[in-house]
Amino acid sequence: MMGCVVTSRPAAAQQLTLRFFDVGQGDAALITSPEGKTLLVDAGPEEGVVNRYLSRLHIDTLDLIVASHNHADHITGLQSVLRSRVVRFYMDNGVPTTTHVYASVLNAVQHSGATYLAPTARTIHLGSVLVRVIPPTPGMETQNNSTVGLLVTYGAFSAFFAGDAESLERGYWLRTGGLAHVTVLKVAHHGSSNGTDARWLAALSPCVAVISVGVRNRYGHPSPRTLRLLDAARVLTFRTDRDGTVEVRASRNGQVVVHTLGVAAGTARAMRIASGHFSSARTGTGSTMRSARPGCPVTQH
Repeated sequence: MMGCVVTSRPAAAQQLTLRFFDVGQGDAALITSPEGKTLLVDAGPEEGVVNRYLSRLHIDTLDLIVASHNHADHITGLQSVLRSRVVRFYMDNGVPTTTHVYASVLNAVQHSGATYLAPTARTIHLGSVLVRVIPPTPGMETQNNSTVGLLVTYGAFSAFFAGDAESLERGYWLRTGGLAHVTVLKVAHHGSSNGTDARWLAALSPCVAVISVGVRNRYGHPSPRTLRLLDAARVLTFRTDRDGTVEVRASRNGQVVVHTLGVAAGTARAMRIASGHFSSARTGTGSTMRSARPGCPVTQH
């Protein structure tokens, strides 16, 4: 679909960027390759929010949009994005719903001129970044267990986007998807109790987890059980309800910098992950140390 692009950018610019947008109780993430190729995964529960993020980033073209599944908290914001920007390719899980939001998004896709891609097993080249599509569980009619999984790799770095996959689908992925250690995990289903389990964390062994979740949401997300599992696995965990938008910058050698903006506290935090060693620096109201499992040691920077 999208081939590798040769650029003359300096080495310092050769980074993959993942932005987990703060959209409240929903999901939205933007993946930007070192060559400037773009992939938007979901767009949150409100119209206009992600569109404003994209405008601030001066992005008028998206090479690919993937709707992980067709629930309103993931696709509502896609309507304005599709109507205001050039979108080259669009993928969803292929499982229709009867909601007005879904019908409106489909209409926007049709009028956008984007080419529809079925969620089959395939690898998409986003410049020098590889995006492997992990297909939904076959024969499922529920949206959460029909999530499109995405494995993003750039050299030694990898990230997995799990949408709202529940235990049934995650088990299917573990049996058929060939999943292994990833650097970053987008925690499934906003950190709910059915979005994470010990087997899943043991298989993927993430160093960093991001939970996309709304402040004081009515579902009680993230679940205390999920937080305990992440803590027991010594995974460095970020939450959009507390940290705001989370930005991950990855180099081909696996070196990673995570920037967060704590909206409530007004503090900025940067975390560097290099050669299996993590160091964190926090500016504002003092410094903190986060523990990590052996192999991902944290040292204060």
